[in-house]
Amino acid sequence: MFKKILLPTDGSSIAGRAAQVAVDLAQRYGAILEIVSVIDPMPFLSFPDAGGAALAYYLDAAEQGAKEGLAFAEGLAKAAGVSCVCHVLREAAAARTIIEHAQASACDLIVMGSHGRRGLDAVLLGSVAQKVLTLAKIPVFVVK
Repeated sequence: MFKKILLPTDGSSIAGRAAQVAVDLAQRYGAILEIVSVIDPMPFLSFPDAGGAALAYYLDAAEQGAKEGLAFAEGLAKAAGVSCVCHVLREAAAARTIIEHAQASACDLIVMGSHGRRGLDAVLLGSVAQKVLTLAKIPVFVVK
């Protein structure tokens, strides 16, 4: 049924739970797991006075989080005998980047975590999972 599953990860605990689900599905269907972490390379464009030190700190922390998330998911996949490839994607719009990567890689399912933001947080911060659900042309499995 599924041949290639895309797993976006940000290194959070909910992304870790989504990784477990994605690995289980990949193992059951004999699918390849495509694991990605998206880093916004210019998060402070709207805050030009934030300074270079803040940007450097953010980029270091984001890179470290991406590597940890990818390593965790890759470890689960390898332990389960699931073939996987990992990518760090450096783009500003995470949802759009996830969808474009899924299309470019011929993925037929996206498995991702949702942080469950509600109320004002959801309005102000938005939800990558919600945007992916709305815009994706392939099935999306959201882990809460």
